[in-house]
Parts: sequence; C-alpha cells; structure tokens
Amino acid sequence: MNRLSSTELSLLEMASLPRELFVRQEVMPSRHFFPPHQHDWHQLLYAVSGVLVVDLTGERYFIPPEQVIWLPRGCQHSVYTEYGADLKSLYVKAEYKGLSTDTACVLHITPLIRELILSAADFEINYSLQGYENDLVQLLLQSLARLEQSDRYLPWPVAEELAAMCSRLYLQPDNNQTTEQLAELLATTPRTLDRRFRRETGMSLKQWRQQLRLMQAIELLSTGQSITTIALELGYSSASPFIHMFREQFGISPAQYRKQKQH
Repeated sequence: MNRLSSTELSLLEMASLPRELFVRQEVMPSRHFFPPHQHDWHQLLYAVSGVLVVDLTGERYFIPPEQVIWLPRGCQHSVYTEYGADLKSLYVKAEYKGLSTDTACVLHITPLIRELILSAADFEINYSLQGYENDLVQLLLQSLARLEQSDRYLPWPVAEELAAMCSRLYLQPDNNQTTEQLAELLATTPRTLDRRFRRETGMSLKQWRQQLRLMQAIELLSTGQSITTIALELGYSSASPFIHMFREQFGISPAQYRKQKQH
C-alpha cells in the first residue's frame, strides 16, 4: 500500500481555496492510499474510472463511477483504491449551502454533472469570475443539490472484534465461512453475533456480506479480469450464480455493466 509523503499531502492542506470551487485531479495508481485527514472546506470525490474506497468512522463507502461522495467540512476520511482510479476531487468553500447536510452522503451522478466536473477540472486555478467559466461553476454547484442520495454503501461496525472480522472478509472475498463458523471464532453464538452486528450496522451479517460482494464486484469489474475469474474470486462456484445475483441487483449482467462504464 503506497502512502503519500508529507510533501504530497501538504497539497491537500491549503490555508484557503483560491475560488469558490477548486478542482484537483490525479491518476491514482493501484493500491494508493490517502491517510486519514480533513479539510476546512467541503469536498466532493469522484472517480471517472476505477473505484474509490472511502473510510469514515464506522462506515466504509465504495464509490464507483456512477456515484460521488460528499464530505462536509471537518469530516475525517481516508481514501484508497485497489486497482487504480482517475480521481477528480472538488473542494468547495465552507460557505456553500447547496447541500443541506452536515454528514457525508453518497450521491448518484448524472451525465450533466459528470460533464460539468470534467469541464471544470480543466479550468485554471484562478479562473475568471466573469463569463463562461464562472457560469459553469455556478451551474455545477446549483446542480449538486438536485442529485439523489444512494443507499448502496457499506456500514462498518465500530466494535473492535466485529470491525476486525469485517476487515478479514473484505480482504478474503472468497471467504465462505458460515455465520455459525464466524460466531465460533468470536466465542459467541450465531444469534448473539447477528444481533450485535445488526445493532451496529443496521443490517444482518448475511445482508452485509451480500452488499460487500456487490461492492467488490463493481470494484473488480473495473479491471480486465474475466467474469468467471471475478465470480471465483468472490467465492461463487461458477459465473452463473454471480451473474444471477448481479442482474437481480442492477437489472443488467456484469458484462453489460462493464460495457456501459467503458463509454
């Protein structure tokens, strides 16, 4: 896992923004990691390609190209990508009130927002406050408030032993241990484990693992691996049950999803 040097990280710690919106863009190589940090302004993270893994306290978000994550001022977060990502990081002045939320949230991106972000990313840092560039920035900021929130994220338990279990499951996508076996490792009963897990995450352990596999499927589909290889890596016996699960959740096959994201 590659960590940013203090010199590189200082680029994220500007005393103030030069404009109401400042876009920082970079290509993150595979297994790149921004350590926990926070800003004195709001931030919108968007991966044009690849998948971002954003960790907050008690939550982990997988952000594919059809989503963005809004991080309000002072929200501590870390960012990681397993297979690389083309990152657009939008910094927005703290005075911005378009999104009336003081907590992080995942939003569904629209084709309009995507094109506005890509255009704004090419502006000079001190873009003109008169004319086309400022008008585009204002349209982008106004449009953010119209984006719909997504419920496709992965809550992360705070309790140390549950968090450690979830980390193991994340690092071992093909782990097919049953709830009974996981409970035994924690010296508890399946019922108690599931009750504790539901209390901390709002979902059962079974639901959580399904969501984990779905998020990791999206992540793996950004690579060149075959559908069969991805299915086996996620612990499926063959491609068929994986394709069935994916189609049930998204309404399209993994191959169709991948093709859409390549355009």
